[in-house]
Amino acid sequence: MEQDNERESRRLLGASRLRRLTIVAAGIGVGAALAYLFSRVRNGESETPEHFPDHIVDDRGTGQKMAASILRTLRDRAFEASDEKLALALGRPVEELHAWNAGRETIDDDVVMKARGIAMNRGIRVE
Repeated sequence: MEQDNERESRRLLGASRLRRLTIVAAGIGVGAALAYLFSRVRNGESETPEHFPDHIVDDRGTGQKMAASILRTLRDRAFEASDEKLALALGRPVEELHAWNAGRETIDDDVVMKARGIAMNRGIRVE
C-alpha cells in the first residue's frame, strides 16, 4: 500500500515537472516571436516611412508621411485593403507600393495626383 502511494506521488511529481517544462518552452516560443517582430519594426520594415521625411511631393506641400497616409487610406477604403488592387489602379508594381509603405523609396507626385484623383472619383476623403 505504501509502495503504491509512493509510486503515485512520483508519477504526480513527474507530471508536474513536465507541465512546468511545457510552460517554459511555450514562453520561450512566444518571446522569440515577439523578438522577431520587434526586430522587423526596428530594421525599417514597418509601414511608416522614415527615410525621406522632408521630401516634399507636390505644390501643396505634401510630405512623404502624408503621401504614404493618403495611399494607405485609399487602399483601405477603396480597394478592400488590397495592395495588389491599389497597385493595379495606380499602374505601378506591387513591390513599389510595398517599398513606399516601408519608406525605402520616395513617393513621387504622379502617384499622389493619381491617388487623389481616384479618391475624388470614388467619393472617398483621403486627407
